[in-house]
Amino acid sequence: MVGVPDSAAAAEADQAGLMLDRAELAQRADVPAFVVDLVIDAGLLAPLDNGSEGELFGADDVDVLAAARTLVGEGVAIEELAALAMRHVTNVENLIDDAIDLLKRHVKRDSPDRAALVASVNRLVPVATKLVVGHFERTLWARAMARVADDPAIAAGAILVRTRRLDRRVDPLAVYASAGSDRLRTVWLRPDQGVGLAAIGEVEAIEPTGNDRFSAASAARAVLAARIRREVPSEGPAPVLVGGFSFTANREAAGNDSQPPSANDSTSPHRGPSWRGFGDCRMVLPELTVIDHEDGTWVLAATRVGSDGDEAAAEAALDRQLAAFEAEPLPATTGRAGRADRAAALVECDRDDYCIKHGAPAMNDGAAALVECDRDDYYEALVSEAVSAIGRGAFHKVVLARTLMIDRVLDVVAVLDRLRHRNPACATFAFSAGETTFLGATPEELVTLDGSRLHTVALAGTAPRGDTPEADERLADGLLASAKNRSEHRFVVDGITSALTGLGLVDPAPAEPGLMRLDSVQHLHTPITAEVQRRRTGASDMDVLRAAGVLHPTAAVGGTPTGAALEFIARHEGFDRGWYAAPVGWCDLDGNGEMGVALRCALSGPEGACLFAGAGVVADSRPAEELEETAYKLRALLDAIDES
Repeated sequence: MVGVPDSAAAAEADQAGLMLDRAELAQRADVPAFVVDLVIDAGLLAPLDNGSEGELFGADDVDVLAAARTLVGEGVAIEELAALAMRHVTNVENLIDDAIDLLKRHVKRDSPDRAALVASVNRLVPVATKLVVGHFERTLWARAMARVADDPAIAAGAILVRTRRLDRRVDPLAVYASAGSDRLRTVWLRPDQGVGLAAIGEVEAIEPTGNDRFSAASAARAVLAARIRREVPSEGPAPVLVGGFSFTANREAAGNDSQPPSANDSTSPHRGPSWRGFGDCRMVLPELTVIDHEDGTWVLAATRVGSDGDEAAAEAALDRQLAAFEAEPLPATTGRAGRADRAAALVECDRDDYCIKHGAPAMNDGAAALVECDRDDYYEALVSEAVSAIGRGAFHKVVLARTLMIDRVLDVVAVLDRLRHRNPACATFAFSAGETTFLGATPEELVTLDGSRLHTVALAGTAPRGDTPEADERLADGLLASAKNRSEHRFVVDGITSALTGLGLVDPAPAEPGLMRLDSVQHLHTPITAEVQRRRTGASDMDVLRAAGVLHPTAAVGGTPTGAALEFIARHEGFDRGWYAAPVGWCDLDGNGEMGVALRCALSGPEGACLFAGAGVVADSRPAEELEETAYKLRALLDAIDES
């Protein structure tokens, strides 16, 4: 070899035939074994095809891992580096598919020219590669420069989790209620399933921003799972992350406190809510998690090892925390909460200068009261504009929302208690950050993932409940027979099944929808299931967060086609949806979990509460009827706020 010393040449010759298993690869590259697992499962390294049954790797793979080690050694956190790489792998197949589609559009199918196709590939691949590498490099530069100002101790500590089964049942809502407002608090209740979860405090948060927030959160979840050392019995639950996503991306990570341009339009009656503290995504690993099932209650405690690396001290702190929780009596909140004081209640509708007091007209005729409340006809005019756009072919369906302001500080725990009793088939939830709480009881399950089994629901088409069994059946029959509602529902079913095709949809959707009957409304309802492929460690794999990103937004909350409908919403709706109509829920560190669509909900703070409701608009929608539908939906939460 010209210009290479004999010793170096000998070393290169030795390296050329190097064959390593995973453990040897980690040792040669001087990286932890879990980093090797993550990189392989992310698809960044692949075993050599040598015909043997075992996995073997070559010298180039050592160089890749050594480069990663160098980056980490220079201050780039391993979780950020791995998440970034996984995001690239997650999207590269989509890029390849787009490239193939592009080629097909430029080569005539009736007379394919193979030479032209090869030439196109030769031109396109380097360009696409340059774009991907350039994006990776720019993003890595940005992350690395942001890291310069960070305290290295922040990312230094390992995370420990311990789990115990209690000898008594604990109500998760009581745990949520007993935590101070100075700590992050979450509760997720499924009364019909006998399951509840409460989460207190924060050990670590996953907070990606932008359109890739779902895949980035998924990758960060996998990296976090690899970093955590668990002491969990085989029958115990895995540690969980709790939180949610924004309806649309490109919002401030710390929460969007500004309004979209249309909110300042003098024709818009909305006072938009402040979503400070809620970002594009916020999934939190809690300090304390209580998971209650019908067969018992588990408590999980998590902590970070200090910068001194004293794991024994961290383990002792976990033991003390668990012992303190087991010894602390919690108040019961299993009964109906008392009626709130109505004297100072003031409900403000979609105009700041128009309001009605509770009882005038009576809220037990809530639908009529709320329709009358919308006196300036803003929402009806918005529906009319959407119907006209549908007539022009702009889109097929759009879901338009409105807000209702209540100038009262809510008793959040009392409202949650009423909601879970009144709507046992719904997921009752609350996410609290300081004095602000996002709460509700959603009937819509976006996705549940348990192992390889995925379950979701198409829910669209709404009618009120009747005052008598006979009236209720008439309304149900009318809903099932309604061409408008069935058309709206079909858009949702088709959108979900199309999105799930890439996940390996197995079971076809039922031919006919059924009914979901709630306390004040009923919906057309179609359950849908699918089988998804999942790898051993799940690092770059399908988990419930990525599945939520594939499905969101469904036609039930956005419209179809999605892009055109969302553009109309952004330009005309007049307020920031924040986490309304977006995925919220929990995901365990193995990737299983449940994400619901945040509906029948409110954002509550020290100055009052903002309630949200929407309705699907299709070609034959009537503005007055859509307004009335939002009133039925608002009533579900209003009745829980004031039991009168």
